[in-house]
Amino acid sequence: MFAEIVLITFAVFMIIAAITAIGSLVVRVPYVPTPKRVIRKMLELADMKKGDVVYDLGCGDGRLLIEAHKHTPGIKAIGYELPLGVWMLAKLKVFFSRQPVEIRIRDLFTADLRDADVVFTYLLPEVMPKLQKKFDEELKKGATVISHGFEIKGKPYEHMERVELPIWHFMRPSKQ
Repeated sequence: MFAEIVLITFAVFMIIAAITAIGSLVVRVPYVPTPKRVIRKMLELADMKKGDVVYDLGCGDGRLLIEAHKHTPGIKAIGYELPLGVWMLAKLKVFFSRQPVEIRIRDLFTADLRDADVVFTYLLPEVMPKLQKKFDEELKKGATVISHGFEIKGKPYEHMERVELPIWHFMRPSKQ
């Protein structure tokens, strides 16, 4: 009986892992956790205030939003993640953190960003132009976008800073 439970549990985890791997291939954005020092810098640049609505598009395990809520209690923190296994990991981390963070299992392009004050991203370069179009159409005046790793080409930024690792940088679009 115990061996059967272990075998069934292992099979369920393998199915979830396979679904997650396939999901990551479909969305072409792998799960790569953001280092804590990068999270600290992103939160510093975000300059969030109580009442802000904060999105993380492709939120991975939810660590950025958990830390964002600890950093600035009173924000509304919402993450979008599509691969099932990564979404489940985020839900577990949020549960154990006891932070009021919402993790949605949906494509980030379905997010309605009209109420966003801050948007975080850590996505691949080929995703950024499509995301820029979404930002141009939906973000309200004064919304801040902070991208870890990849910039949005052709947009003027009022703030750009490099951190120790040469491939990581942050940007904040100029407020119009």
